[in-house]
Amino acid sequence: MAQLFTVELSGSRVNRLDIPQAYWASYAPDGNFMAYTPISDRFTQWKHYRGGTTSRIWIYDFTTHEVTEIPKPSGGSNDAQPQWMGDRVYFKSDRNGEFNIFSYDPSSKKVAQLTDFKDFPVLNLSAANGEILFEQAGYLHSLQPATGKSEKLTIGIAADLLELRSRFVSNPDYVRSVDL
Repeated sequence: MAQLFTVELSGSRVNRLDIPQAYWASYAPDGNFMAYTPISDRFTQWKHYRGGTTSRIWIYDFTTHEVTEIPKPSGGSNDAQPQWMGDRVYFKSDRNGEFNIFSYDPSSKKVAQLTDFKDFPVLNLSAANGEILFEQAGYLHSLQPATGKSEKLTIGIAADLLELRSRFVSNPDYVRSVDL
């Protein structure tokens, strides 16, 4: 059973949170709320899973100890990886078929779809500084929720790999084939 703890910056004190069980979790910026999934994901084994352990996101209020669930469609869905940024909770969900990114506004109780991928699912996401980074179709993408613009990132890593440099060698261990 996975539980949540806080650790003081000095590392001297560890406190268990009142949430009895959690898997993914994210604090609200003001620290008064936490969005979390009470159980681990089941959909990694079964696509479009709608069984008794569908993944759901609950919002815990630290002052009143009340829990509310992000609304789901009537057919159910798997909602996972909540990321609280600003006044919204961002998460991935398969409520419209393939996993895409959605947002939830706790004040209006409205859910909005932010991406619309139909070929491959959104696998992982992380939100910070007004931007959501996520993995989809083997690529990293950046999403600006304020504008709704998403772009595939091109990442190049310059490595100093000596074995790939042009060079002359005299060691017979490097010979793979010989031909006239």
